[in-house]
Amino acid sequence: MIIFALFCLKIAFAKFKTEEIFNKNLDIATPIFIVEGNDSTKISAINNIGYYEFKVKNFNENQISETGFEYTVEVIADTDESIKFELYKDNEPIKLENLKSEQLILPGNEKTEQNYKLKVIYDKNLGTKGIDILKEIQVKIHSEQGKIG
Repeated sequence: MIIFALFCLKIAFAKFKTEEIFNKNLDIATPIFIVEGNDSTKISAINNIGYYEFKVKNFNENQISETGFEYTVEVIADTDESIKFELYKDNEPIKLENLKSEQLILPGNEKTEQNYKLKVIYDKNLGTKGIDILKEIQVKIHSEQGKIG
């Protein structure tokens, strides 16, 4: 009988359940992502290089963003090989692949301003000859709040 009781003890198990409830008031982080740019620029066969300057910042007059951002800069243009683009961030070149930048980061919780310059170069010897080219070029910023973790 004692052997049977020891055998039963080996297969006995216990189940515990714990439940805790947390109550906490949480504030939602304030995201601030601002893009500011200068007026448009005109390019011609005589004035064949133009610059469009813009900045990305994470603050306004009252606050600094509590969250960071991941973003890309994209140039939207219907052009031919006579028009080339170069992008610079704080005077350092940024590679454009298919007219789109790599993933860029704007941090949170510290006042940050990133300055960009898009250089547009027109080569009258390439592309459509003898025809005036009237093109509109747009700069689009695709941003997403930074991931946590």
